[in-house]
Amino acid sequence: MEIASRIFAALAGFLHIWIFIMESVLWLRPAIHRRFGVTDIKQAELMKNVFYNQGFYNLFLAIGVLYGVFFFNVHPGFAPPIMFYGCLCIVGAGLALLSSRRTMARAAIIQALPPLISVICFILFMRGM
Repeated sequence: MEIASRIFAALAGFLHIWIFIMESVLWLRPAIHRRFGVTDIKQAELMKNVFYNQGFYNLFLAIGVLYGVFFFNVHPGFAPPIMFYGCLCIVGAGLALLSSRRTMARAAIIQALPPLISVICFILFMRGM
């Protein structure tokens, strides 16, 4: 279960690096901001700073989760809990997205499912120790 937990956490972490790139680096490309439901370039320009900031939230979550993934056995006292907490935060963000915009259900599931599986596997791993 440890390996499964780490694999699903890594998927979540790398996905959130991609989300960071979309929100903070590539935001003004029409193909990118349309993915987030923003169809008008003028609206995208107005929202640029908000998405820039939001992208960094996603990056920082990814860094914590990936730190936990890669240093799980090197720093067992705090790397696994950081990974676990980061995954819980991502699941919470997915639920918040779902509750705020039902049209974003697909995005919420893509965002929240890998870390949710990681959390479940982590709990099973910890119970088996």
